[in-house]
Amino acid sequence: MSFSNRPLGPFVFGLLLVGFAAFAACSGGGGSSVTGSATMPIVGQAPLGAAKRPPSPQPGASPSPTPSSLCFSSSPPTPGPVTPSAPPVRLGTYNIDPSKVFVAGISSGGFFAVDMHVAHSRTFKGAAIYAGGVYYCAQDSVALALGECGGATAPNCQAAYASTLTQSEAYLDLQSNLGTIDNESNLRGQPVYLWGGTRDEVVNPSEMVDLKSEYQHYGANVTFDNAFPANHGWESPDGSVPCGVATDPYMIVCYQNGQPYDSENTWLTLLFGRLHGRNNHALHGSLLNFDQTEFGASASTGMDTNGYVFVPPSCAEQYRCALVVAFHGCRQIQSAIQTKWIQQAGINEWADTNNVVVVYPYAITSTANPTNPQGCWDWWGYDNDPNYAVKSGVQMGIIYRMIQRIDPLAPN
Repeated sequence: MSFSNRPLGPFVFGLLLVGFAAFAACSGGGGSSVTGSATMPIVGQAPLGAAKRPPSPQPGASPSPTPSSLCFSSSPPTPGPVTPSAPPVRLGTYNIDPSKVFVAGISSGGFFAVDMHVAHSRTFKGAAIYAGGVYYCAQDSVALALGECGGATAPNCQAAYASTLTQSEAYLDLQSNLGTIDNESNLRGQPVYLWGGTRDEVVNPSEMVDLKSEYQHYGANVTFDNAFPANHGWESPDGSVPCGVATDPYMIVCYQNGQPYDSENTWLTLLFGRLHGRNNHALHGSLLNFDQTEFGASASTGMDTNGYVFVPPSCAEQYRCALVVAFHGCRQIQSAIQTKWIQQAGINEWADTNNVVVVYPYAITSTANPTNPQGCWDWWGYDNDPNYAVKSGVQMGIIYRMIQRIDPLAPN
């Protein structure tokens, strides 16, 4: 049964508030960047401070969750956009290598990134997914999103799960045949990185196993980073939350051999091959605050007025560059954690030295029309949009118009 195209009753709305408070996974509350992380200028603002199998973590090297972190709870983030100190600029056009266009995301952004990757598999040549799930997992239903894909957490700290893999693949095959998404054959041979913590209390680890099976079913080359005792979050050496803890801003740091693990190094190497070293100092590139509204973003579509794009100097000078589109999770919106998602993600530090443009679109909270109290991406149809997982989807179309501005040669 689909709940996305009818008014939400008190019970279902309660599920959204409580369940997606848990789905906070997509995070955002407090925390600051780890001391020593790189900084970059923001236009209009003051500067801000591969093997197929990744290395196995050293047992006991990652911090264990504290009792207060188990079965966490989170209130909805403060609604409303953050007004940047300077007006957003117009998103620019760059010289993008079509063989180096990728998508990444965490939690709701992970589910959305999978939908985006599958729908536009001719454009995206691979993906990095943190705590997401199979394509069209929620099947246009908030109840399935919470009860089967992730978001509802039981008193024993076990995230809800019931496999929708069979339904997902059937829908994917159908839409591929109908031409509402790019042909599924494009997925064959593409590199895909998956992160799944063994202690994830929001997205059941079994969901990521299903996603691995799905990608392998369509012939993708999957690297599954699932040996860390991590709770829910985006892992980065710049994260501010211990590996085994689930709390805002859901930017976790795990340890291997006594050193912070760098999952971005793992998947960027998988996607791009050998990398130049990470810039651990002041970044040379600029983080540009751009206008999302010209592409159709608005409160009624669940999207903020502005997003950000990181542009290394070489890309600004129109040298050939790669492109990564990175989606935050629920609660990692600007009104809750400002730009901590960007500052702690650990992507720009590699992008700066490897000629990669990185786009960070932003969603927004709303309590009605659409009902999205946690600021998630639309992976269950909250935009009253039954086509949310195909190319004609509302948010998917908005994002893709951004991509076509950045790279006018991107296929339709």
